[in-house]
Amino acid sequence: MNAPTTERAALSEELERVVAAGRDSLTDEMVSRLAGTAADAMDLIDRVNRTGLAKAIPALAEMVNNGDLDRLAKLARVYGSGEDALTDEMVGRLAETIGEGMSLLDQVNRSGLEKAIPALARMANSGDLDRLSSLARVYASAEDALTDEMIARIAETLAEGMSLLDRLSRGGAGRLVEMLAQMETSGSLKRMAEAMPRLLQRMDMLEGMLAACDTAAAESARAPRAAGGVGGLWSMMRDPDNQDALRYLINLGKAMRGTSVRVKG
Repeated sequence: MNAPTTERAALSEELERVVAAGRDSLTDEMVSRLAGTAADAMDLIDRVNRTGLAKAIPALAEMVNNGDLDRLAKLARVYGSGEDALTDEMVGRLAETIGEGMSLLDQVNRSGLEKAIPALARMANSGDLDRLSSLARVYASAEDALTDEMIARIAETLAEGMSLLDRLSRGGAGRLVEMLAQMETSGSLKRMAEAMPRLLQRMDMLEGMLAACDTAAAESARAPRAAGGVGGLWSMMRDPDNQDALRYLINLGKAMRGTSVRVKG
């Protein structure tokens, strides 16, 4: 029973010697700093208790364990570096840019432009927006290339075209279009289109026939009046040229009659 008492007495003596040694080694300045540190620590603990910061200790511990606290510290250092690198002019430009962006967002909200965003998204996905942009560039290039003289000529051409359309409208072009539509419906227009190449190929023959008619009319006008009677007819029929001409007219009449019968049939 004396052994534990002896050990406690020895431990107490050692603690007293340690405390005495520490007291002897401490100066007034060190005591003041220790007292200030202890006061700051107590004040910090009091603030933590008052603000309820103790509730954040588990979250801070989790952030320390998964490394988020280190990343947050790095982000703070990056933000501090950026803040130090910014000049007053750069801050002014950033503030102006942010102000313009907020003004643009306000205008978009007021004008209801957000309703056009789905349509713009569809145009972007289908490629219509790119084509529209290309068309705008083509129009801008054409506008830059046009001179005053070219614009005047284009305006004059458009005016003449409008005047021509007005004249056609007044002159019954609508009836002509209706007539062409009826011919298209009945098939007459198609037949005319098929017959036109053949008619053009035989244009020389038509011109020759018209010239022959003119020549015959002129010779008949210059020739003396026929005497009449069977003798005159007999003398005329004795001429081989007259016989060939009569044969030609007979054959022409037969051919024309046969064509007329086929058309009616």
